[in-house]
Amino acid sequence: MTDITAGRPPAPATDGTAPDVTEPPLDTEEAERSADEALGLKLGTTTRTEIDDYTQLMRGQVALFASAVREGGGVAARGSWLEADQLLGRGPADDCLVFAAWTHVRDLARLLRRLVAEYGEQRAHSAPALPDHTSVAVAGEAGPNRLWRPEPPDAPASEHAPAPVASER
Repeated sequence: MTDITAGRPPAPATDGTAPDVTEPPLDTEEAERSADEALGLKLGTTTRTEIDDYTQLMRGQVALFASAVREGGGVAARGSWLEADQLLGRGPADDCLVFAAWTHVRDLARLLRRLVAEYGEQRAHSAPALPDHTSVAVAGEAGPNRLWRPEPPDAPASEHAPAPVASER
């Protein structure tokens, strides 16, 4: 099996203490954008060099997100990490057909998309929940934002009728 490493060493400590283990979150937008670009490569118009360049980019991002997802825990996370490990371990040879290299970079891009989604879910579950504001307001009472809610159509007529419009006069 291939050992997947995050590729980012911890930041060096400046005051002689242990390094800070809290890393900034991975750039999910950049990863999604690069995965979309890799999936957009056309077989007949893309050179082998371009495919190899995208393969290197996808391999690095898959390794980063796979290790981040694995650290998040869970059975699904372990399954995704194992799939990433297998896919990274069986890359195309230098003398393989362009189709095999193109298929491999597309497999990496699809896996990267899934890893980014799992990473986002893990971060969403680990983030503190926002306070719940219930928006239950009785007709005629101000809601939580002090806005008046419209009355339902079957509600009795209000004592406050809107002013007639010029065309109604």
